[in-house]
Amino acid sequence: MSYRFDVLTLFPALFDGLRHESLIGKALESQTITLELHNWRAFATDRHSTVDDAPFGGGAGLVIKPDPLVHCLRAVVPAGARTILLSPSGRRFEQKLAQEWAQLPGITLICGRYEGFDHRVEAHVDDVVSIGDFVLNGGEVAAMAIIEAVARLLPGVIGNAASLTEESFADGLLEYPQYTRPRDFEGQTVPDVLLSGNHAEIAKWRLAQRIARTRAMRPDLLKA
Repeated sequence: MSYRFDVLTLFPALFDGLRHESLIGKALESQTITLELHNWRAFATDRHSTVDDAPFGGGAGLVIKPDPLVHCLRAVVPAGARTILLSPSGRRFEQKLAQEWAQLPGITLICGRYEGFDHRVEAHVDDVVSIGDFVLNGGEVAAMAIIEAVARLLPGVIGNAASLTEESFADGLLEYPQYTRPRDFEGQTVPDVLLSGNHAEIAKWRLAQRIARTRAMRPDLLKA
């Protein structure tokens, strides 16, 4: 049975590249995963198909109305699917969440726009998630990032499943440095240990490099 991604978005065309390129495109073609896009503007009830309005209390911009979005959510989301609101104010998306969600039959991602959602929408979702401490024009890029992060953990999406075990964040450390041909590039050479054929020494070197790179670049991961 395919893993199902549902995405609620006002701009479904933004996902065209994701649907037709690279490993995600191949996974869709093989039906390892499915991706359903839903434009909640179709659930607006006025003649202008209005999905946003001015904020109560004043302020700049427009706020996403709760009624068309919630009506869409109720109509299209499969029973039991985990619903995730994408917002800068949500908890941070991390690899452990991708691993957790990959065990589910599917997830629903809700992409915001404008000044964000009417707060009452949060009562109708399971989680509120952010991909980082920055602000985008909308949630579509965040949704694509999460789809890639989760899909690549599913059986049949990545050709060599062993490549998932030692990559960054798989066990709380960053990945070790990788090298390929040529052995000498503008005076920078491949470490001798990688050319030694001694797999025990290579494994020891890689672990030491993972710890050193994590300490230098992401010491917060070591603390955690």
